[in-house]
Amino acid sequence: MPPTRLPEAELLPQALPARYSLAAAQARLAARTVFVLTFSLFMMLLLALTVSILEPASRWVSLLCSNAAALLLLAISLHAAQRICQWRSGKVTPQAESQAQPEEAPKGRIARWFTGAVPLNFARIEAFFKAEGIWSGALAALAFYIALSGWNTSFVPLAENNNRWIAVACLIASLFVLLVAERHLSAVPKEASPEAGPVAPLLRLVMAVQLLTLPGLIWPQLNSPLVINLPAVLVLLVSAEFMLRGLFSLFAPPGDGTAEPVLIPKSQLAAQLTWPPRPFSFLQQELHQRFGIDLRQVWAFTVLKRAFIPMLAIMLLCGWLLTGLQQISATERGVYERFGRSVAVLEPGLHLGMPWPFGRVWLTENGQVHELAAGEDPANQPPLKRADAEGPAPASADRLWDATHNFDKAQIIASQSGDQQSLQIVNSDVRFMWRIGLSDKAALAATYRAVNLQELVRSTANQVLVHQFSSLTLDDVLSERRDDLALQINRAVQQQLDNLNSGVEILSTVVEAIHPPAGAADAFHGVQAAQIAAQSLILRERGSAAEKAALAATNAAVRQNTAQINATEALSLAQATATRFAAQKNAYQQAGQVFIDELWFKQLQLALSGRPLLVIDQRIGAGSPPTLDLRDFPTSTDAARRDAPAKPAQELSR
Repeated sequence: MPPTRLPEAELLPQALPARYSLAAAQARLAARTVFVLTFSLFMMLLLALTVSILEPASRWVSLLCSNAAALLLLAISLHAAQRICQWRSGKVTPQAESQAQPEEAPKGRIARWFTGAVPLNFARIEAFFKAEGIWSGALAALAFYIALSGWNTSFVPLAENNNRWIAVACLIASLFVLLVAERHLSAVPKEASPEAGPVAPLLRLVMAVQLLTLPGLIWPQLNSPLVINLPAVLVLLVSAEFMLRGLFSLFAPPGDGTAEPVLIPKSQLAAQLTWPPRPFSFLQQELHQRFGIDLRQVWAFTVLKRAFIPMLAIMLLCGWLLTGLQQISATERGVYERFGRSVAVLEPGLHLGMPWPFGRVWLTENGQVHELAAGEDPANQPPLKRADAEGPAPASADRLWDATHNFDKAQIIASQSGDQQSLQIVNSDVRFMWRIGLSDKAALAATYRAVNLQELVRSTANQVLVHQFSSLTLDDVLSERRDDLALQINRAVQQQLDNLNSGVEILSTVVEAIHPPAGAADAFHGVQAAQIAAQSLILRERGSAAEKAALAATNAAVRQNTAQINATEALSLAQATATRFAAQKNAYQQAGQVFIDELWFKQLQLALSGRPLLVIDQRIGAGSPPTLDLRDFPTSTDAARRDAPAKPAQELSR
């Protein structure tokens, strides 16, 4: 509303309204109230700061900050009302302004000197910073920050002591005082105090914040962030409205000093805190006053008003009935409860049941596979970064012993040095692939038997790992038994989870890495290097001995086989010669000289085959021609196949 401009006749004390005569008393009362509110909110902030240092998750911080911010908003409005009352009081006693005029002369000379030296309009700058909208907006921003500082999403239960009951008693007493003050301001006529009406909603705001604070103090186990942060929501909304009003007041036309100031820090949101609630009354009143539109005379709005409650009831009933319609995605299953008892496990799809709270569906997973590292800490887990396929390998792929890995878990294993037994520490990276079983029994067990399945699997896996590694030595986990270790751990973890009836199925267990701690990596490298060198020397000598033994065995076998071959050939040759001799002897006995001659001719054919012949015989006479055997001679190939070799040609003489 535009500021009220008083005519010149109203500037006289006898013609001023009643609010001008009461302005001085109202200003003093507002100042005292602002002082009390400032002291109270200062003590609240000091107590909230102390509690936040000792226990950041305590609900005291949120409740104290919300109440302190609400008191600050009330103090802002009362301070603005005080300044307006002081302005009215100055109009009643104008001599105070005349006494203050001689002090303005030096300031005017200093301002003129600075204006000549620096091209700035200090009067406008001073008026800007003295504007009520700037101060109210800045203080509202402070209230917004205070309320936001107490905002939290997790709270710890309150201690069972008398402190909360003392706070409850203080809040009830404060509520009574504020209720009396609000009723008094609401009954003050506008002619006596125009600011009483806008300040009363802020009193209701403070009472609403205190009422919403009581449940968090009466019930210590109530840790719902919605209930505890609800007072801060009201304060944040009203603070934002104050800041917007302070900002928009800068664009209002400046007054000339004769117009009555208007209260800027007031809240229309706080004005809605009435019973019964009338959210559209303000809109109806504004339309009627500014544009002359009376919505009460419109027949359509009257019909809508009458049908609003039945239609709203029908819509609420339909919405309540639709709570029995449940859609389950393909990646989930639903455990359906009827009157608090589980009756079925619903598959993915659309299902119809009884409306809430008579029927309820608890969703669970449907075959999703999870990976869990035994040494993983969710609180200290860094955010995952996607590695470039062409870039360097991520840090999680580092398996070197001389680096500390995030997923490693220290394990104590047995050690033996000679006849002495001791302990050693190794770091292991063991990963488990698990999921909720696909059967209905597993889904029911996972829903009702465990609150946090991931933590259950992690704790069970850690227990099994401690038990498994305690019976192994360093050589076992690093060499021979490492392949069987993953299978043993998998069976043990699955058995433990089955005993707990958790409904979890361990798909596989992978031992990614087992290595000593990073600090002892060099020593382990040296020990392993010496062990590898010793084993290499032993294996090299064993290989050399085996090679020499094999060579000697080969040579002996070759010599033995050669001797056997020679003996067999000599025996076969002797047997063949004996057989031939026996055959020739038998033929001689039967044929006599004929066999001898035939054998002689045969040998002669073999010897003379393919050679030029010159026959010389003293028995060949001139009168009788010689007789030669003209039978076919064997070829050289046939002669070579026979046992007797071909003899060289020689002269025959008989």
